[in-house]
Amino acid sequence: MKVLLVIIVLGIGYYIFSRTLTFSKGASAKKLSFRKRTKPFDATIDLYKSSRLNPSNVEMVVTNTGIKDIDLNAPVLVFKRWFTARKFRVLKVEHSDIFPILLERSKTYFLDISLEQFYETIPELQLACRLSIEIKDMNGKRFKSETIRLKWF
Repeated sequence: MKVLLVIIVLGIGYYIFSRTLTFSKGASAKKLSFRKRTKPFDATIDLYKSSRLNPSNVEMVVTNTGIKDIDLNAPVLVFKRWFTARKFRVLKVEHSDIFPILLERSKTYFLDISLEQFYETIPELQLACRLSIEIKDMNGKRFKSETIRLKWF
């Protein structure tokens, strides 16, 4: 008898929870599933550094995880230190303009970025302890990478 009562209470609770979720978020919340929903335009940016501390090169890997092709503008490097940030747009790669770039569905683009050219031009960037990359597509949607640590202080 108690087991039947618990099952009925859980069933009613699930029904109320799913109904309130549906009304609060619209028709897209009707399915309660744990798989990731695919977006038409989506990309992931991963950063890999050449050494653990004070890297000289950073490799950027952009993967189109959406279901449609996307046009990506030039990436913007964001050097961060405490509460300040300096942004630099990568305009050319090996003296050639390659941006905007069309990234097809489930394709990957690799870009090796030398940090020494930034350090030579602006020496105060050597004090920056974190780095991230932002890329906008032609529609204005912004994709950001995780922040990597260049040095501890």
